[in-house]
Amino acid sequence: MIHAKSFKTSLLRTLALVLTLLWSGTIANAAGARNGPNAAAAGTPGPSNPAGNPAGGTSVPDRGPKDNPDIPTPPGGDEPGEQTGDAPPGGPRPGGDGSGVGELPPAVVILDILRRLPQWPPRDPSGRGDEADNGPDRTPPRGDDGRPGRPRVSLPKPPRVVVVAPGVPFAPKPQPRSAGAPPAITGPAGPAALDREVIVTLQPGADDATVFALAQDFGLDGQTLYTSTLLGTRVVRFRILDQRTVAQVVQQLSGDARVDIAAPHYIYTASQGAAKPLPVPQYAPRKLRLAEAHALAQGKRVKIAVIDTSVDAGHPVFNGARIQTFDALGDGKNAPEPHGTAIAGIVGARAQMEGVAPAAQVLSVRAFTASGQSSARSYTLAILKGLDWAALNGARVVNMSFAGPADPVLEKAIAAADAQGMILVAAAGNGGPSAKPAYPAAYDQVLAVTATDDRDGLYKDANRGAYIAIAAPGVDIVAAAPGGTYDISSGTSLAAAHISGIAALMLERNPKLSGKDVLSALRESAHKLDGTAAKDTGAGVADAAGAVKAVN
Repeated sequence: MIHAKSFKTSLLRTLALVLTLLWSGTIANAAGARNGPNAAAAGTPGPSNPAGNPAGGTSVPDRGPKDNPDIPTPPGGDEPGEQTGDAPPGGPRPGGDGSGVGELPPAVVILDILRRLPQWPPRDPSGRGDEADNGPDRTPPRGDDGRPGRPRVSLPKPPRVVVVAPGVPFAPKPQPRSAGAPPAITGPAGPAALDREVIVTLQPGADDATVFALAQDFGLDGQTLYTSTLLGTRVVRFRILDQRTVAQVVQQLSGDARVDIAAPHYIYTASQGAAKPLPVPQYAPRKLRLAEAHALAQGKRVKIAVIDTSVDAGHPVFNGARIQTFDALGDGKNAPEPHGTAIAGIVGARAQMEGVAPAAQVLSVRAFTASGQSSARSYTLAILKGLDWAALNGARVVNMSFAGPADPVLEKAIAAADAQGMILVAAAGNGGPSAKPAYPAAYDQVLAVTATDDRDGLYKDANRGAYIAIAAPGVDIVAAAPGGTYDISSGTSLAAAHISGIAALMLERNPKLSGKDVLSALRESAHKLDGTAAKDTGAGVADAAGAVKAVN
């Protein structure tokens, strides 16, 4: 099968070659005419023959740079001769004798045109190797305030020159760790990870040469090289080229002195149930006592990062809002999606609906996409980029309405974000009563939020566990949807968004609050539950008004 782009490129090259041959024949014929019996008359310019054309011939206009875009302007600022047959200053043009007969682009120009034609094949037809991760690293976006908002990156990306014999396991050549030094931190392999990929963070001081050598020594293909602001080191996304498993490669890398963390490239899923397009009144504002809370604070001067899918910033609920955006996926497919739009609307709606922190600024990080799947998904590196960007752009609250496995790379980044004073809020997960703890909610620095209904009953699909800190409305929640519409959804994602908004209200009252301070105020003011729900809802159901008053 011939690829359409390859066929087009080949056709262009053939046409250029034919043009060159035809041009050569034209010049040869013209030269022959000048050397014939009438050469003297033909080759002598004069009043009756100003262009020096063959006797009895038709005048052929001189296609110089002014008329032919394929001919570059001569260097040095020289202007080509007028269309009178005069040679340009400095002598005749290349490829001719100065007569102006049948002049076409010179050979060097034809070769330059050929050189500029599209190359084939492209570097990565699948798009996963370059566009998803490498593209966003190269051009810093600018928010509404015009300031760059991109984490520092290291260029160029890792070279791809590793040769691995098919069917033969690659024999790694690690650099031994010093005596007594523990192995690198590793993450367990499992189904919730991208196939045949590993994420490696390097020791401080590593450079491009370190990445190149590591790829060579372990037979890996460097897909992305990224420098994380929060981690303060280089992060490399490697692809496994032979039949080694992800677990085997992670184990091999853990013994190398250049490696700090080696882990699978984990997958995360947005935590939201199916939407119901049925209009019902909002009960969450009443449950949270938002009217009383808004009399005290509305989230002014607080930035809330929403790491999620793309947001419909043109939705009526955001009327008058300023939403700053960042695409951590970088694939150019940034059409608004339901999950991110719903979360951002709960946090910062200003019209049509009652947002929890209507005066806060939303920083929308596109790290997730559904792309034809039932649930929006992301992976370690995209989430890390989102966290970095949020930190660089001054986010005080980070909403993480997603769940996945424990990940040493994100664990370290979250600890660094917490140390910088960022309030981290995450959904407890929708895995059900028997599910294992979900991450990032289960990390110590994160406020894990579960969902309750209008009667304070626990959401049936919510995770259970001691890691859950607080509960908030998350069942049958009216939320914004793309295209100016509304849906009713359920899930711990929606509950987490309510807590992120309350944290912003508290920070307006006291900008010096830490994550521990926010959690303490939420626990102190929460509405305590009785019965079976009490042990699975942490401190109880949040009270926005009580929490804001508690930090005065």
